[in-house]
Amino acid sequence: MIDLVFMWQLLILFEVVLFTSYTFIMYIYSRKEEKKENPTNSDLPSITLIIPMYNEEKVIREKIENTALLDYPNDKLEVIIVDDYSKDNSIEISKDAISKTSLKAKVVKNEGGKGKARGLNWIFPQVSNEITVISDADALLKEDSLLQITKNYSDPMIGGVTGKIMIISDKRRISKSQEDSYRSYFDLWRQGESKIGSVSVCNGPLMSFRTNLLKRIKVDPDAYADDSDILFKIIQLGHRVVYDKKAIVFERVPLTLKGRTIQKMKRINGLRKVYLNNLDLLGKGSFGKIIFPYALLTHIISPLVVLFIVLFYPLVVLKEPWYLGLLLLLLLPKIGELLISFVTTQLIMNFSFLIPTSGSWEAVEDARYKCKYNNQ
Repeated sequence: MIDLVFMWQLLILFEVVLFTSYTFIMYIYSRKEEKKENPTNSDLPSITLIIPMYNEEKVIREKIENTALLDYPNDKLEVIIVDDYSKDNSIEISKDAISKTSLKAKVVKNEGGKGKARGLNWIFPQVSNEITVISDADALLKEDSLLQITKNYSDPMIGGVTGKIMIISDKRRISKSQEDSYRSYFDLWRQGESKIGSVSVCNGPLMSFRTNLLKRIKVDPDAYADDSDILFKIIQLGHRVVYDKKAIVFERVPLTLKGRTIQKMKRINGLRKVYLNNLDLLGKGSFGKIIFPYALLTHIISPLVVLFIVLFYPLVVLKEPWYLGLLLLLLLPKIGELLISFVTTQLIMNFSFLIPTSGSWEAVEDARYKCKYNNQ
């Protein structure tokens, strides 16, 4: 019979090896230099910026004002706000905000069926510009974010580009430092994945794709992770989707623990569904041989391992009391925040099935608030 302490130690070892090895591999690849062309204004691709909207009266004016400040030629930027049957004053506020800018923008009613994914499937065939950018209504873009994105499309094999999320500081959020600790590793992993092949996760607040590729796909109507669903469909078409750390988007996150937990649960539910729907990519190319296997291990196997580690810990301490000293790690600056963020996120993943993916808009309602950010 396997000794309990020994089994617990093996589980710890699995987690350490899994995440340190992936971090090391991604660090090595992230340092690989890639040449990017800086297109002149005349060579810049035309862009359609799609902003999905549902009951966004609290944030949509700020979103439009932010969009008007983007450093991109007005004659090459079209903005389409796709309203998904809003029940508040989102449409009226949007039209008023647009009228006070020089944007080439319009508000359209989603005629593809209720839901963000159906709205995207309906609007994609109507887009005529070269690049389609999708950005959430509660996300704010850095002035040069679109310019940074376009630099990547000089490579014809790149079919999509996603940006870097910066968490907007709010004094009511006590968990921002934990989120930032996690984000530092998230950014490193995405940079490495981009150099190897494609990212395994797409950031919905700012993502872009070649329009001609979007016309060849259909977003899963039941996908909460519509961003990663599009990502994998672009990969299935034989193109890369990369991460650009200079294409920055500022994201509000829920102020309450409940809101943040529900948001994480829904995201992992959607992402896991996307992963399981694309298992045929395993073993295909560098993405299927390196990136995708790690993604499956970290998002499906690792949460279960962490759950067992936590459940067995009291029993291990009863047999080996000195293991109680491991709790002192939580008191260390940076390390403690990272461990708390990691463990809580992994535990949340195990119970994400308790939250249905329907009603996704309401889940992040407490992320709709006034904010200040540094758009420099």
